[in-house]
Amino acid sequence: MRILRETAVTLADLLPDEVMAQLEAAGSIRAYSDGQVIQQRGDSWTGLSIVKTGQIAAGNHGDDGSFLASALLRAGECYGEVTLFLNTPRTHSLWAQGAAQVIHIDGPRFLALFESEPHISRALMTLTMMRNQELLEYMDVQRRLPVVAQVARLLLSAADMSQAQNVIMCRQEDLAIMLGVSRVAIGKALKKLESDHLVDVGYGRITLPDVSRLLERVRSDDPLYSLNS
Repeated sequence: MRILRETAVTLADLLPDEVMAQLEAAGSIRAYSDGQVIQQRGDSWTGLSIVKTGQIAAGNHGDDGSFLASALLRAGECYGEVTLFLNTPRTHSLWAQGAAQVIHIDGPRFLALFESEPHISRALMTLTMMRNQELLEYMDVQRRLPVVAQVARLLLSAADMSQAQNVIMCRQEDLAIMLGVSRVAIGKALKKLESDHLVDVGYGRITLPDVSRLLERVRSDDPLYSLNS
């Protein structure tokens, strides 16, 4: 399974190098292979984790056996704050998307640094606000836009805007899991985008022949798209 997500600001981006070095020194680094489970929903370990290398995917299974992907965490991003400040168990299952290394900092060690270094609290507050905004944007899109527009936005979020053509490595099943819709709905949406010459669908990959045209389509479908674009 492959999860797509627009590149985001990370904890490492927001902290001075010396503060990141303190966090790394306070934790332990563990390596994970592709697909290896890192945590399960309900796990009770308390602490902060920071992705050092690679990517981490998150999601949960439904009672009906369905699976909905929730997030993709890249190098420098963190997770586990809810266990520290809300005193709750882990809310999502996580696994490595490709080989990855994660820094795990237990609760007491992290909180000691949190109390002594104001850069950490400011960075976590910034990340919390950004994640809230991302969540609200996702909910808004789910309610307002048809599936074809949602698929176009999701593919665009994974594109390298500096390149005219992009190849996105993902399956139609992956898109269905990310958007929480049926595989049939994804197939219909991709056929529409393909008929408009905005995508070329291949085995395990989707080519964007002209990223600028796809961006124009996304903006046309949604006048509210990207206040910062």
